[in-house]
Amino acid sequence: MMEVVIPALTEELSTIIQQAMTGDKTAFSKLVWRYKDHIINIAFGVVGNAQDAEDIAQEAFLKAYLSINRLTSANAFYRWLVKITVNLSIDKKTANSLGRIQPLESALPLSNPAQSPELVAVQKEQQRLVLAALEQLTLEQRTVWVLYEFQELPYNEIGQILNIPLGTVKSRISAARSRLREILAPERL
Repeated sequence: MMEVVIPALTEELSTIIQQAMTGDKTAFSKLVWRYKDHIINIAFGVVGNAQDAEDIAQEAFLKAYLSINRLTSANAFYRWLVKITVNLSIDKKTANSLGRIQPLESALPLSNPAQSPELVAVQKEQQRLVLAALEQLTLEQRTVWVLYEFQELPYNEIGQILNIPLGTVKSRISAARSRLREILAPERL
């Protein structure tokens, strides 16, 4: 999963959000452009499938567009968009676990052709191992882990997004860390 830098809420970005809140389609398009990779990355972290992540991102932006006029503050936009994305991702992951299981290989992004074949092979194997390990976490653990480790959100923001107490966030991250350490630990002879 790639790291995505979260755009700081500058005065310019705040103005764009406020314009979108009044129905300005061009302003909302700018928000989609700024946040799309980040939102896809969050969805991918939860569902583990690139196509589903893109579908979730589209749906999240559509939901946001249809109800952005109800947003009370430009400062709340990012947290609100992430919450929409996480909820849709959890719904999709739950639906997938009840139905078909997606192979992890379908979730692997294409490698950079400028890299050596050996490096590409090593990176793909490492990514496959991490994705397989993430699949072994509970959905709750995986969701907080993705938001904390890959999106670098603080505990309190994760709690607000998921509507769970700070202690629950900490315990899920701790449990996920322990489980991942156990899964990814090198085999000992």
